Formats: sequence, structure tokens, C-alpha cells
Amino acid sequence: MSGLILHHYPNSPFSEKVRVAFGIKQLGWKSVQIPNIMPKPDLMPLTGGYRKTPVMQIGADIYCDTQLIMLELERRLPSPPFLPKGREGEARAITMWLDRQIFSPAVGVVMSQVADKFGDAFKKDRSEFSGRTFDPERMRAALPMLRDQTYAQLSLAEAMLADGRTFVLGSEPGLADCALYNPVWFIQQHLGKTAAPLDPPRRADRHAHLDNDAKRIARSPRRYRDARRRESAPLENALET
Repeated sequence: MSGLILHHYPNSPFSEKVRVAFGIKQLGWKSVQIPNIMPKPDLMPLTGGYRKTPVMQIGADIYCDTQLIMLELERRLPSPPFLPKGREGEARAITMWLDRQIFSPAVGVVMSQVADKFGDAFKKDRSEFSGRTFDPERMRAALPMLRDQTYAQLSLAEAMLADGRTFVLGSEPGLADCALYNPVWFIQQHLGKTAAPLDPPRRADRHAHLDNDAKRIARSPRRYRDARRRESAPLENALET
């Protein structure tokens, strides 16, 4: 697959989910690093106002939200598969559970302990985006609950791996493994390899080597101009899964 570009920033956990996916698919890709707060003057015209991270670009086609990004990668490059044959629904359901039930408390565990490190601009941005005040004291007060929630959900994932399988649905990594790894990675990046609730070390960290280093830096304005010069894929093909 040629012309693959990821608009992201290094510490974005959902970007890590996609970067690991690129590794599984053994894809070379170009990197456009975007700000982690508004304004995002190069990204917003490209996405029609979508501000979240990451965004995948292939020519003039723009893919927002990691659920869509992963399915488009699978459509364009079905081997090696993200979705084991005959277990596609199971893989997507487990991935949705991981994204919804583990990611949010895991991010809360991190933010409750590092919130004071972020500047006023970051706090203002997140407050305006969420509609809630970015309050480090409130976050710290919630830490015990968030840690217990994350531990409980990770324990369920751990039980799935207890039979000796290498990855969530068998011997090869797939969609669910990307979703399991990214919140674990986020905790490790900010709090350490064995920080609670990762003590003792979790099997999910075996995915770390899947990140793909075959990338080149591209300047953001150039990627925007490239998209304007190209034609989108036919809609019926773009929506196939």
C-alpha cells in the first residue's frame, strides 16, 4: 500500500493503536505530527472540522476514528488479517469492549497522576472540548476507583490469555490486540512498566515490538496540498468492509 500517512502525535494512545496496526500489517508509512491541542490549522481543513487524533490519509481519502481506520486497513490489505476468518464478529466485539471499558479508566489512572505537568493551554483545551473543568484535584480523588476499574478489566483480558495462547484470539496478533495494548502502553509511557494496575506485569506488553519504525517525516502543509490534488476512491469501495 502506497501513500499511507498518519496524522498523529507521539504520546497519543489511540495513535499508538494504529501504529501497532501498521506494524502487524508490515506497512511503511509517512508521519505528520500534529498539535495535541487546538488550534490545528493544517488538520481541520483536511478533516472538515474533526479534531481528534489520529487521522489516516491515503491520497485524497481521509479516515477519522480508529474503528474506521482499522477496518479500512483490513479492506485494503487483508493479509495478515486483523479479523480471524469465521471470528470477525467476535474480534470486533472484543475490540469494542477494550476500547470502551479499559481505555477510559486507564487514561484516568494516568491523568490523575500527571495532570499537574500539563500547562494551562492543555487544561483549557480539554475543558472546552469535554465540557467539564480539567480539575487535577478531582482527578486525584478518583484515582483509587479508576485504578480498581482498570485492574478489574485487565484481569478479564488476562484470563483470556491464561490458556497459553499468544494473543487474544490465537497465535497471531489482530484487531483486539491493538486495542488491548494501547492503554497498557499509555500507562507504561507515563508511569512505568510495572506501575499499578500493571503489577504484576501484564501479558499485553508482549505487543510492544509490533510498532512499525518504517516511517518518514512529511511536512503537514504538503500533505494537505497532495490531498486537494487527488481524487477520492469511489464511495461504494470506500465503504466496503
